[in-house]
Amino acid sequence: MRAGIDCELHVTFRAGAAATNIDPPLGLPMVGVVKRHEMAAEQLAPLEVTAAAFERGSVRAVVCGVDTLAIQSPEVDLIRERVASITGAARAGVLLNWNHTHHAPPGGRSVYGSFGEEDTRLGDAALMYIDALHEAIVETCTRAFARLEEASVRWGLGSAALAVNRRQRDDDGLVRKIGWNANGLVDQSVPVLQSVRTDGSAIATIVGYGAHTVTTGVNYIGYSPDYPGWLRETVRRLTGGECVFLQGAAGNVMPLFGFDDELVAPVETGRRLGLEAAHAIADRPSWPVRLVRAGFDSATPLELFRLTRVAGDPPALAASEEDVEFPLLPLPSPESIAAERAKGERDIAEAQARGATESELRILRFHGLNWARRTEAEILGGNPRRSVRGSISALRIGDAAIVTGPGEIFTEIGLAVKERSPADVTFYAGYTNGCISYMPTASEYPLGGYEPTYGHKTYGLPAQLSPETERILIETGVRLVVSLYPERETSAADGWLATGRLPEAPPSPVLVRPATD
Repeated sequence: MRAGIDCELHVTFRAGAAATNIDPPLGLPMVGVVKRHEMAAEQLAPLEVTAAAFERGSVRAVVCGVDTLAIQSPEVDLIRERVASITGAARAGVLLNWNHTHHAPPGGRSVYGSFGEEDTRLGDAALMYIDALHEAIVETCTRAFARLEEASVRWGLGSAALAVNRRQRDDDGLVRKIGWNANGLVDQSVPVLQSVRTDGSAIATIVGYGAHTVTTGVNYIGYSPDYPGWLRETVRRLTGGECVFLQGAAGNVMPLFGFDDELVAPVETGRRLGLEAAHAIADRPSWPVRLVRAGFDSATPLELFRLTRVAGDPPALAASEEDVEFPLLPLPSPESIAAERAKGERDIAEAQARGATESELRILRFHGLNWARRTEAEILGGNPRRSVRGSISALRIGDAAIVTGPGEIFTEIGLAVKERSPADVTFYAGYTNGCISYMPTASEYPLGGYEPTYGHKTYGLPAQLSPETERILIETGVRLVVSLYPERETSAADGWLATGRLPEAPPSPVLVRPATD
């Protein structure tokens, strides 16, 4: 599905933004932490839906950030179709990104029951919240389009060393726990895209970063947007406009200071990223400008320069999307999954007999019972999934681009796409338009650990995605973003693996001295 660059004469570019507070009622379950069984008792900061809308002639697109762990297909597909139908945007131009906070109620019906819950059925209050959240996404995107006004865009690329690769190696090179892998690749970039009014004021600022939203302590039993909440607060205060956070390729990336029960890290991490975002665009012109000479003769002749706005084409706007099949690893046999389910039941019975806590029981259910029951039922049903369908998108806004993937994508995959993108600045947004599972690089599968070995249990898959997923994500994402820049040459990078050489943003034209007349 493709919406191309609008070619109408005298076309204008417009932008709008909106935000909605989606604070759920207290007393709902939260997803993302297996051992946590308590219902939410308080709230650290607002949970929100934010949206930035764009229009160039007949082409429309919207970038929406949601404070939720994930919403999966088919629910996310229905939301996108509603947004497209109401706003006139093409489906390819509707990007819904989950910030992946571990301190929010389930955002969809299928994102519950995989975290060790004893009762895997959602209660009426949680179901009402899910419906209200989906409605808020549609309504927020719709309001963003209702507020369209003439605009332009500017982009920037910052960096903040606030994250670390979490695939910690043991002495034998294998991965057995989540921790610190200081030698592992990690994308520390902070891409920024801001829409600006004719008077220079900000409409909306889109900020990307790729790190798990787990700065909020596990022992805080309440709702939290995690660090994106304070990032948005900082950007709003500094710019006066709205702010949308896009979670990046964070599947194997932790914040440097995670799970802070003192609740300092969410605030400090978010504010630091907000400052970096403002810094990244501080010297970037939003409208076409040129430097003109404004010198004068004094005791010493002075040659000064001033910026003057000039005529120019409106920013490009184009979107492209492809639905692809991600193959799964071989499924367990009926006999092996039945044995795993039976062992899980015995382990739970024994733990209950010795007086295990609910947290201990949830961990046992997560590893050995809930997933086994679901998978056994799927296999015995006669039509188990052997692949999963997901959406990959690319959106061009001016000279910047957003490339998406539908899952917890490893940082190396996002880096590989950015290295090959023809855009001046490229966002890589995982957790977008769905969330299938963890999506590791092929090289990490033999090393074991949570993400490639049993991370699929979190998402209710009968088996993990195959190592081929890495190549599918990178090749498809690169192909789509390249198609949106027909006037530019494609990067000459070989293959599809990341080198770690993240492209730098071109210098601001403000810093380039004009040639002598």
